[in-house]
Amino acid sequence: MFPLPDWRLGHFPDNFEWKMQRKLLSALFGFLGFILFAFVLYRAGPMEVLGEIRKLGLEGAAGVLGSVIAALFFWGLSWKVLLSSLGIRPGWSRLFGALASGFAVSYLTPSAYLGGEPVRVILVGKEGVPLTEVTATVVVERILGAMSTVLFASMGGFFAIGSPSISPFTKKVLLVSLGGLLVLVLFAFWSFVRNYRLISRGFSALFSRFPRAKFLQRASEKVGEVEETAHKVLSRRPLHALLAFLFQSLAVFCNYMRPQMFFGLGQKTWLTFPQLSLYFSLNAVVSTFFWITPAGLGIAEGGRVAILGIIGITPERALAFALTFRFLELVFVGIGIGYLVHRGVGFLGRRSVRSRTSPLGTGSPKEGTRKSPQGPSKRGQQ
Repeated sequence: MFPLPDWRLGHFPDNFEWKMQRKLLSALFGFLGFILFAFVLYRAGPMEVLGEIRKLGLEGAAGVLGSVIAALFFWGLSWKVLLSSLGIRPGWSRLFGALASGFAVSYLTPSAYLGGEPVRVILVGKEGVPLTEVTATVVVERILGAMSTVLFASMGGFFAIGSPSISPFTKKVLLVSLGGLLVLVLFAFWSFVRNYRLISRGFSALFSRFPRAKFLQRASEKVGEVEETAHKVLSRRPLHALLAFLFQSLAVFCNYMRPQMFFGLGQKTWLTFPQLSLYFSLNAVVSTFFWITPAGLGIAEGGRVAILGIIGITPERALAFALTFRFLELVFVGIGIGYLVHRGVGFLGRRSVRSRTSPLGTGSPKEGTRKSPQGPSKRGQQ
């Protein structure tokens, strides 16, 4: 047996056994996801699904591709606006390369589309730019994105209440899930606006309980900087935050219109506003709470087939829709992985080490003598 860490003494050794169990659990979830995907494909019929994809046509393919590209473009604009509010202006290739790389990590990790944010931060950060500032923009961007998603999903929840096709139990699950998400997102937004610093205070409380765990103190200091910068963006740069929220809403709207692009433009089966809203809200719940397999394999396909079945879409057409967008998402994942390989995966490690060994609030050791924001600076006044 491997020794357990002595938390009171502040000893936190690596637990090889725990790491192996985590890898085995991920492999198990991946296998179960593959089995579920194969089952859904078998029930829908592989040839029938392929036939539905071929029916998409040039107009439908253009609409599907356009909706994906537009969503990515507005997503990038939202983050760029937040970065510019702090005087950080990365090039477009660097920005979208970081977005693609972060998306690839999040997409392949069973974590509800989260997990790739540190990759984005490290790839966009550069000499003279504190990583805590870049991190703050990612935090704000994620909160604004969640607010936009919950806004659109709430419309679907309204229509779900009156839908006779949904069981009372499913309605309760949907309302509780959306209500919980709404409360959580609004609370997170308000805590940053008011600068409550709840996370850094939590680390400070843990450090007072375990004084030899020095990493808790460092975490409290770094997270406090992120919270302060996020507060600065939301409270002192309201126009930037509002514009970023607008772009986030446009990106979410493009995702909201995905079924219309595929079934409407491609197959001339136009969905009503209640049907679109109902699909979006249920899909948001599935993607948030049940993304437990790598890339959501099996979960995403099975969930979307079931949801689209509620609004009258047959399994083979629903699976064709899911696989079409799955293919485009995997293309973006491939771009992200390619960008990581191009930059060198070791680059991430070097940046991470520099951020841990640098003076407080800086992104590299060289920044310890950086002039204050009141003095001359290439990044300008904050």
